[in-house]
Amino acid sequence: MIWVILLVLAVAVVPHAAHRLSLLIRLRRLRPEPSSPLGNRDWPRVTVQLPIYNERFVVERLLRSVAALDYPRDRLEIQVLDDSTDATSQEVEEIAAELRRSGVSVEHLRRPARVGFKAGALQYGLTRAKGELVAILDADFVPPADFLQKAVPYFHDPRVGMVQARWGFLNREENLLTRCEALFLNGHFLLEQAVRSKSGLFFNFNGTAGLWRKSCIKDAGGWDGRTLTEDLDLSYRAQFRGWRFVYAPEIVVPSELPAPITAFRTQQHRWAKGAIQTARRHLPALLCGAFPLRHKVEGSFHLLAHTIHPLVAVLAFLNLAILLAPWPSSSLQETVSWVFTGLSFSFLFYLLTIQRLDRGKLTASDWLLLPVSLGLSLGMCFANTRSVVEGALNVPSSFIRTPKQGNRGARPLLPSYQARHGWGLPLLETSVAAAFFWALVVASRHGWWFALPGCLLHFFGFGFVGIGTFAAILKEKQQSTAVALA
Repeated sequence: MIWVILLVLAVAVVPHAAHRLSLLIRLRRLRPEPSSPLGNRDWPRVTVQLPIYNERFVVERLLRSVAALDYPRDRLEIQVLDDSTDATSQEVEEIAAELRRSGVSVEHLRRPARVGFKAGALQYGLTRAKGELVAILDADFVPPADFLQKAVPYFHDPRVGMVQARWGFLNREENLLTRCEALFLNGHFLLEQAVRSKSGLFFNFNGTAGLWRKSCIKDAGGWDGRTLTEDLDLSYRAQFRGWRFVYAPEIVVPSELPAPITAFRTQQHRWAKGAIQTARRHLPALLCGAFPLRHKVEGSFHLLAHTIHPLVAVLAFLNLAILLAPWPSSSLQETVSWVFTGLSFSFLFYLLTIQRLDRGKLTASDWLLLPVSLGLSLGMCFANTRSVVEGALNVPSSFIRTPKQGNRGARPLLPSYQARHGWGLPLLETSVAAAFFWALVVASRHGWWFALPGCLLHFFGFGFVGIGTFAAILKEKQQSTAVALA
């Protein structure tokens, strides 16, 4: 039975690893994309939408950076789509009034109810938007002054429905977690988005730091809050309708990475579950539609990318079962180790390429970050597996925004701004870390040296995620108590 499970796992894992390697190969073969066209400077009217929900610590930074955009004032409209339930709304109103006095068009919109979450807010604003183009920026983004000047010229082509900029990172060096997050996101922006865009394949709007043609959104059916990834959902609907998307990596918009691991887990849950929800909705249309085979293949890998997490989770348990079984089997353990090693090396090579694309010449700390990032990815597999299962079963849940701290440093967050997490998954992750520590001892006793690297990575990854989450939850509880007493 174990051999059958192992064979199924190997067969299922190989396509994921092969796809990552194919992205690396295709990137080298593709020519650089041209930058935004020059020439006609007849600037269209642009509406900048800022969907916010309880963002006291970053909203002023957002509003002032958007107001500083270098774009004709008579053709720029700012919509603050405010669903806040705290003092954020009052702060927005004060800043908006100040900006209006200086000649900036700012509209502060409040909905009667937070129906549809972010998607509902964007749709609410769209019906009132005066712009031909609509830019969307999340609360933790700080657009450079030339953001619109660089992005808008792409829309001279009437077929272009969306232009996506690349994310930069304001707090990349804040801690080990943010450095790993930046590496993961660079994999998406420097490789995946680049390859899909240059190859003319389907790719997605990333929810922020991009511009849409308003008629494209309407033609695709508008924003829909039935998935947690409304951006991915609309992207496929628009491209099914024949609209062309452009990825503009030369436009970099800085953003804030979630620094506490609880906030990172919230973000990953939303992305993993939402992607599977979107796959449920659009994979049949993609596979049965009149699209080229390469669109169907790449689109399937794109929408189902998170299915790797359950495979990794099963492989981790299988590894433990064989290592700690009362009947030691070196052949089984060696086979499992080879499967894990193959998967790990493909992922490490992928991360190494991303680091080189981003950094050029690597330092010692850059090299050290590679196994740490692999361990973090392993440690998150249980949490992401739960998200995948919930998405596949279409379990309903609320859109929980990622908490942002702004320039607060170590000051405590308000209780309402903290990511809520239970104790169950961190307890499982910590227990599995302890089991892999014992597996290290067992493997050493049996002389299974080939198993030690995998055990060590699992021990670190699950320990980092599980113990780190426990520590973050306890810290947040202490902060809540301190705020309540104050």
